[in-house]
Amino acid sequence: MRQVPHGESPTDLSRPAIDPPPVPAVRSLRNMRSRFRSPRRHLLALTILLLQACNLSAQTPDGPETVIRAETRVVLVDAVVLDRKQQFVRDLRPQDFRLWEDGKEQKLTSFSLESAGVSQERSNKHYIALFFDNSTGGQTSQVAMRREASHFVDGFASPDRYMAVINYGQGLSITQNFTADADRLRKALNVVQSSAASNAGLVRDVPRPTVGGANNTTSFGMDVDTSPYRNLLASVRALTASLATIKGRKALVLFTGGAAMTGDLTPDVKATIDAANKANVALYTVGSSVSGGADAMPQAAPNQRLTVADIRKAMSTTPDATLLQALSDGTGGIAYATTNDLAASLGKVAIEQDQYYLLGYTPSVEAAEGTCHELNVKVARSDLEIRARQGYCTSKPADPLSGKVVGQDLEARAATGAAGNITAAMQLPWFYSQPGVAQVNLAMEINPSAMKFHKDKGKLRGEFDLAGVAYRADNSVAARFSDTVKLDFDTQQQADAFLKSIYHYENQFRIGAGQYNFRVAFTSRDQSFGKAEMPLKIDPWNGQTLSLGGLALSRDTHPSADIAAGLDAALLEGPRPLAAKGSELVPTGNNHFRTGERGFFYTEIYEPLLAAATDTNPDAKLPLVGMRIRVLDRATQAAKDDTGVKAATSFMRPGNPVAPMIMPLPTATLPAGQYTLEVTAMRETGAPVVRTADFDVN
Repeated sequence: MRQVPHGESPTDLSRPAIDPPPVPAVRSLRNMRSRFRSPRRHLLALTILLLQACNLSAQTPDGPETVIRAETRVVLVDAVVLDRKQQFVRDLRPQDFRLWEDGKEQKLTSFSLESAGVSQERSNKHYIALFFDNSTGGQTSQVAMRREASHFVDGFASPDRYMAVINYGQGLSITQNFTADADRLRKALNVVQSSAASNAGLVRDVPRPTVGGANNTTSFGMDVDTSPYRNLLASVRALTASLATIKGRKALVLFTGGAAMTGDLTPDVKATIDAANKANVALYTVGSSVSGGADAMPQAAPNQRLTVADIRKAMSTTPDATLLQALSDGTGGIAYATTNDLAASLGKVAIEQDQYYLLGYTPSVEAAEGTCHELNVKVARSDLEIRARQGYCTSKPADPLSGKVVGQDLEARAATGAAGNITAAMQLPWFYSQPGVAQVNLAMEINPSAMKFHKDKGKLRGEFDLAGVAYRADNSVAARFSDTVKLDFDTQQQADAFLKSIYHYENQFRIGAGQYNFRVAFTSRDQSFGKAEMPLKIDPWNGQTLSLGGLALSRDTHPSADIAAGLDAALLEGPRPLAAKGSELVPTGNNHFRTGERGFFYTEIYEPLLAAATDTNPDAKLPLVGMRIRVLDRATQAAKDDTGVKAATSFMRPGNPVAPMIMPLPTATLPAGQYTLEVTAMRETGAPVVRTADFDVN
């Protein structure tokens, strides 16, 4: 499911068209050329410029008010309709379609043909992820599949079709992130990383009973190690979650040696289908076979698709059926066998991204958050084949307590002087999502020791309700968010361990430039109450000058397979992780570090001139941007650590004006004290941009 803001849905059935959304200013700079030359020749000039501005403090007026509209839930369903010759049908009308959710027919509220030259709202970029499973296939099959994938790239690469190459062996690895450069893709496809698991799907010597026995059991009563397949499916889910932040329809092509479906895998397959449908990702699968033997699946009649009921019946009555067709049919994709003309068959993946119908409706019954629902889409003409995803999952609303008594009560209590009996620390790093608008990454460390749990159906349950409001100087509301966090524990021991630990909470909200006072209140609905408050300042930015985001402090980074991390922020939606160069940072809500403890920070440089250097224009030189990182004694302003001016080229990505970075914070070597982190970004001309964040070492 995709949640569409009110006023930004596809064509409404009551009117002919909708004006296209405004293009962010940063994207209007795509054709600019860099004015900068070799980075080393100008670092001295940047250093002098920085030293001249070291003691300057930026004073910026509040930006214009940014209106963030309330959202109404609209479910969007992509439908591909083909005739008997497998050609896309372009002359259908809304009345030609019927759609059911959980068996109840729904009324279409929007309808559009997404195709070049037809829909003004059609995205000019399409995304295909080529995912190679090296854990279950041998080197010979890997070479054959990559050769066919390379032929596919040769035939269908285009400036608006972005592809990525991902390898899965011992873990998930992004060999080539999204690019329109066919040479880069071919180079990534030439790397064969075969690491087939020796025990993947092997039948063990000792048979097990099929009734009431172990989960890892085939229909023949033999014990099968399915853990490699479960790990593979978990990686597919992680990748689709990353793709969820990219707007619009996406495709993931899974190349694998194939896998037998056992009863043990049924929950994993269903969870993977749900995750793909939630992220609007169609799964196209390529295996050594998609029918016959232990890989048999029930075959649909001509011009028909297997239904969810067919797939579930196959899983329950034929536990050895292939999971590949189940994944494809459940998400609106296609299952292919490895053949000599695979490249031509894969062309359907590209073609189906170029043209499809987009059907929208508002569910007649409001669904609870986090629930999944079956979809059934039919077309009136019996001679046509329709392919669409067969389910969607709801996501948590942005402001679930809006208009409710508990939300209003929390906001009122936040405005009082009462401190409450739940303590918490809070940080508010922010980063521009578009010119004039920032996304605030709220991070909190909450001490839940005063919480109470109640017993319900054999579990100990509790809840956190949170409501945050950003107030202007005149006490008017600039932005707000709310949330409910549900906690379930099986034993009292687990609940007691939770109460003795610090609970880390994160959320994100958007706000325009300006100076605010941000307050957040939280309660567990058992008279336990707490709140936190701190100032928030967002500097104006018009998208045409160099700028710098806020500073997110952290004590935790980990490897990231976020495939969307390299994309323009204008192409993304939903929560964005703080990721850079294969790592993700977890922002801390507490700026106190222990002596000897490692620290990190995240920030983003915004350089519009980077838009000129794209994959299709590799000769364009990267602009020169310098940066300097200092740690100052907060009381004396004496420098305790200073990197000097360094070129930021290594963090830049051609064609993307956003340069994210994760850097070490020297907390492990600093003595106890109070410090200020100062990060400066600069061009060779113009004023530098400075951001600061306070932290303590205890």
